[in-house]
Amino acid sequence: MSGAVPPVDRGGAVIIGEWARTRGWALAGAAVRAADDPAAVHAAWRSLPPDTVLVVLTPAAAAVLAGELTAGTAPLTAVLP
Repeated sequence: MSGAVPPVDRGGAVIIGEWARTRGWALAGAAVRAADDPAAVHAAWRSLPPDTVLVVLTPAAAAVLAGELTAGTAPLTAVLP
């Protein structure tokens, strides 16, 4: 294990939500897209790398994206408790 942090645009798993709730994930090396308002959540969602396979959302971010999460082309999503 090298301990290197992967770049944000590398794909894989991305965390979207309020900075206060997601900053710990960044410390663990996850790709975090801080989004503190609905416009930022939509912008983060639209800018996901094409090879993203998992998106972890805060409950507030999930509420903003509720209509988009059911699309057949959406990556696998999980919502933080």
